[in-house]
This record gives sequence, structure tokens and C-alpha cells, in this order.
Amino acid sequence: MDTEEAYLALGLDCRASDAELKASWRKLVARWHPDRNPAADAVQRMQAINKAYQHIRLVREGKLAEVAAPPPPASAPSASQAHTQRPLCVRKVRLSLEDACLGCIRTVRGQFSQTCPSCTGTGQRVLASACPTCRGKGAVRKAALFGWLWTEEPCPNCGGDGRQRSLCDGCEATGAQTLHYRRKVRFPGGTREGHVLSVPAARHGDLQVDLELHIQVEHHPLFTLDDQGVLRCEMPVNGYAWMTERWVDVPTPDGLQHMRLARDARVYRLAGKGFPAVPNGPRGDFIVRVTPVFPTLDDPQQTDLLDRLIAQSTQVAQADVDQPLGQWARRMASWQLN
Repeated sequence: MDTEEAYLALGLDCRASDAELKASWRKLVARWHPDRNPAADAVQRMQAINKAYQHIRLVREGKLAEVAAPPPPASAPSASQAHTQRPLCVRKVRLSLEDACLGCIRTVRGQFSQTCPSCTGTGQRVLASACPTCRGKGAVRKAALFGWLWTEEPCPNCGGDGRQRSLCDGCEATGAQTLHYRRKVRFPGGTREGHVLSVPAARHGDLQVDLELHIQVEHHPLFTLDDQGVLRCEMPVNGYAWMTERWVDVPTPDGLQHMRLARDARVYRLAGKGFPAVPNGPRGDFIVRVTPVFPTLDDPQQTDLLDRLIAQSTQVAQADVDQPLGQWARRMASWQLN
């Protein structure tokens, strides 16, 4: 992609400011994101939008030379032109839910094979000298009918063109090269399952290679991310701690969060602790649903403790005339006297 095409993809011209560039990119992402747009070409449009935005940013930061658009070819590209196109390496990357939520930097390693550019996949290099087998004729004579007649057939060493060949050193005569790559990639916070990240081209050996990373988010044992992008957690809490509105530790992508329980609430909302609505956007709310759990009464020790707690709390409540239990105790006493 050249610079002119990149501006065209974002609906801008080269005079646009950085703020206008970012605003246009966000607007297009919100429109064409596959999670929001069911169109069949939504993924391809998102890839083109991200690639254009990254290209312009690199040009403006001086990390990439500005390239003018090449003139359109008059005819179909030749085999040599098609061979010089940058290869695209597609692979899957697995992220934990925390890394997808907060963003991370990962080192992506791998390898890919390509047709050897030196021999165009034949495993041989054509030399300037004539083939020694056919002496440049491209054909060899072969005896037939007990040597009475002679026929000609293509030379097996030069393939019939009469030029000498040697084994290609670049691919060890296999016709293909295997290149290894190692890239540090920044994954933005808010990356979701199915997102595609286009990484700017980098040189590996004699080639510039584009990386296309398909994101997979691993299953989390505590959190769930629903289709609307809301991060949720369901956790049991001690029923007595819930009744007495105690503080508990709640797991979040940032770590443990101290939260106070309320006896009339089962669902809590932690602002700014959830999943970003869009990549690199602000984080949403984290929804926590608690389930109060009370111990069974099969244990005599537990039953005795409960009886003592009930008796003590009842005694304190009845001694306070402003409490319902205290008022009820006095009405009961007056009724019994009558």
C-alpha cells in the first residue's frame, strides 16, 4: 500500500492533521468492525483500514519512506513481477483474557516457505554458456531400429533450450526457501476473539514480509466476556459476611479489588475495571454477581454458635426501645400481663 492509497482508504488528504487522522480511523473502525458489521467483507475492510492508518503513522513518524503510487500496468504482471510481491504470512495468536483486556507486547516467532527467487522454483540456475550435453542445440540424437535410424529428443540436462544449468545454491536445489521470522508485536487493550491484526512489513533476509495475526482469546476460569463486550464474574461469598456488609476481595483483570458487600444487593458494578468497548479505548464496567452461601446446620458446634449469636443479638435488640424487637417485646409483655 502506498501513501496516496492509505489516505484514500481513510477518506482524507495529505493535509489532514493527526487529530483528523485518528478521528477518521475511529469512525471507520466503529462502522466496519466485524463484531458490529455483519457484512461479508467487514474483515477485509477492517484490515485495509488498519493497514492504511499504520502506514500513515509510520510515514509521519519518519519510520517509513513516502512512496508514490506506481502507474497502473498496461497488461497482466509478468512472472518476475509477480515474484517480487511481498509475501503475507498468516498465523494464529492465543492471548489470555487479561492480556486481551489490558494489552500486551508479545514476541511472535515462526517460519514460512517461499519459491526461491534465484531459480524461480526450478532448483537450477541458467548459465550463459551452452549446454555441454547437446552443445547448445537443445536436442540430442537417439538411435532407433538397431542403429539404422536416428531420432532427436529434447536434451534432458537443459530442457531443450540449449543453455547450461547448475544446481541453485540459494535453495540447495529444492526450489523453495524457508525463512524464520521473529517480531515484537504490540496487541492493544480491547483485542477480542476473531480480531485480525495487520503488522507493518519488516525485512527478513532479502524479503519484506507482512504478518497477519488472527486473535484467539483463551477461556478464563473466573471471567466471562459476553457478546456485548461486558466482562462478568460470578463468585460465592459467605452468607454472614453478606448479611453484615463486610469487605471481600474480588478478582479483576488488574488483580484483587476490595469491595464492600450490601445485604440488599447481589449484583455490583466496578467502574473502569471491565473490557474496552473498542481497541485502545476506555475500559467499561466490570459486573460482579455474588451468591451468598450459608453453612449447613448439621455441625453441632455451628448450631451452638448460631444459637448464642441469636440470643445475644435478640437481647441487645430487645433492650433498645427504638428497635422493632424491643417494641415488640414490650407489647408482648403488656399483653401477657392482661
